[in-house]
Amino acid sequence: MSHVAEELELASATLSFFAEVDPVTKGLVQSFFPDEVYVSVADMRTTASMASSNGYADMMRSVLALKVQLAEQRHRVDQLEQERATMLPWSSLPVDFGEVSRWQRITLIAGTISSLDMARALRRLLDHSTSVAVDTASETKNKSNVVVACLRTQTDDVRAVLVSEGFVEQDLSHTNGTVATLIGRMTEELRAVHQKIAALQLEVASFIARKQEIVVYREYLKNERTRLEASHDITRTERCSVATGYIREVEVDSLQKLCAGFGGIVCMTGDSTGGDSTPVSITNNRWIKPMEILINMFGFPVYSTFDPTVFLAIPFLLFFALCLGDVLYGAIQIGICLYFMRKYRQSTGVHNFMMVFLYGGAAAMVAGALTGSWGGDLISETYLGKGNALARFVASLRIIDPLQSAFQFLVVVWIIGALNQFYGVGLAIYKAARRHDYASIIYDCVGWLLFLPAISALLFIGTKWGAAFRSGYLIALATGLVLLLLGGARQGKGVGKVLTALVNLYGIQSSYGAGSFLGDVLSYSRLLALGLTTSMLGSAFNMIGSLVKVPVLGLIVGGAVLLFGHLLNYFMGAMGAFIHSARLILLEFFGRFYEGGAPRFHRFGFSSEVVKIVDTSSVRGK
Repeated sequence: MSHVAEELELASATLSFFAEVDPVTKGLVQSFFPDEVYVSVADMRTTASMASSNGYADMMRSVLALKVQLAEQRHRVDQLEQERATMLPWSSLPVDFGEVSRWQRITLIAGTISSLDMARALRRLLDHSTSVAVDTASETKNKSNVVVACLRTQTDDVRAVLVSEGFVEQDLSHTNGTVATLIGRMTEELRAVHQKIAALQLEVASFIARKQEIVVYREYLKNERTRLEASHDITRTERCSVATGYIREVEVDSLQKLCAGFGGIVCMTGDSTGGDSTPVSITNNRWIKPMEILINMFGFPVYSTFDPTVFLAIPFLLFFALCLGDVLYGAIQIGICLYFMRKYRQSTGVHNFMMVFLYGGAAAMVAGALTGSWGGDLISETYLGKGNALARFVASLRIIDPLQSAFQFLVVVWIIGALNQFYGVGLAIYKAARRHDYASIIYDCVGWLLFLPAISALLFIGTKWGAAFRSGYLIALATGLVLLLLGGARQGKGVGKVLTALVNLYGIQSSYGAGSFLGDVLSYSRLLALGLTTSMLGSAFNMIGSLVKVPVLGLIVGGAVLLFGHLLNYFMGAMGAFIHSARLILLEFFGRFYEGGAPRFHRFGFSSEVVKIVDTSSVRGK
């Protein structure tokens, strides 16, 4: 364990140094995609072989030694440049200050002072009959670099006067020649140090070319650490070892056959008794599996419930379609998804994420055709002319126009929201049945499935559909009300039974409630708002693009406006469609039945978020 920890520290330090020397810059689009490394099984075997021979350890130590050398050389560059900048103002002095220190009668004092302060200092020195001479080496806006000559016997007095007037002395005694000679030596040394840095950088570049190997090695070490940690949890006696863990049900037979092939191994399996702390593995076919990304966003379902992936696919895509709802935008989305799926074909995560949007694009095309939205009103008689065959075809597909029948469309959206709420309560029945919680099914779920539709019918339908229908929903209303009151009462004690029965109707005691139902159904109005916004913005860009009537200029300007406007509208619409559809699933759907937070099942083997083991042929084809 200590060896693996040391190697991990080396690998992390090496990769951090690589990131400093050769930072990876990503564009806006690329930043949304993972940095994954794809290797073959043979590559992993090579990594394991190098690990056993300490090949990577030696290489990483060499890299870190280069890091130290580079730091030293760069520090020397900073020192030389700072010293050189300090000496440059004195470069015009023809005096060797090393020789000045050996003069017997005269001394030179170099420093920086303002012109006014220097004049005042000279007057003070002359007033005391002190002999001095002043030469200006260079000047800036506010300061002068001067050399003051005086008798060696008066040096202390002259220095005291100068310092009192703000003089900052510069020690030039170490020049060993003129200042210009010293600057020349510094320049030569700087050139030599830069050459060393360039040579070191070439060595580092040769190691950076093997960066991917270090990444794979680091992930290999992490898995080794996991394996060693797990080995400490194995129960051992003098003659026996017992290892426990979880395995997927579909792989039990394979495990038993594997163990049977070794002598002295006994494999015992059984149902999990860990309750909701049991790790969970979700398995779906390849068409539904991409929708698991939504489950990953909300947390895995606990073991005692069920996988809701297939159940949320239809409402999510329906919501996405209503929000985006345009044939042209749906087609653009499908094209973008196919492009990125091909570009990142090795990445399962990118493939599944793009598949969700591809499904959403197809659903948006259907919704757009049914609502007559093709890039807003781009495909219409307004722009194609009256009697146009394509415009007539588009109009024939339209069932409802949200722009002309906004209230009717809002009612449709509310109905969809209400049905989705009942759908969620139905899934709550399924969950309770798996747990054999029949009391919750009867008093809670069935009660709401009777009460909510019945009270909706009482408020909005009344006697319009006949006396028989009215009698039916009144019976359902009464039955549901009794079940809900009994469900609330069974959670209280004494006089509190009446109070808990009443608040159960609102949803304080129950997992649902009349208030929650009303608020959730109204929240589905966002589907209409987003759909109308997408369609209206598309139509607005069409109108703006058609304003320029000059033949050639109108074609160029109008085309640019249409391209930019519709792409902008698509990206805004697609982002809003995904976010709000996911929100409706999380808050207004999952709240009815979903329990997340279960630990995810991981096989005991190589697992990494960065390094993916793939087929050799697919790696070569990338």
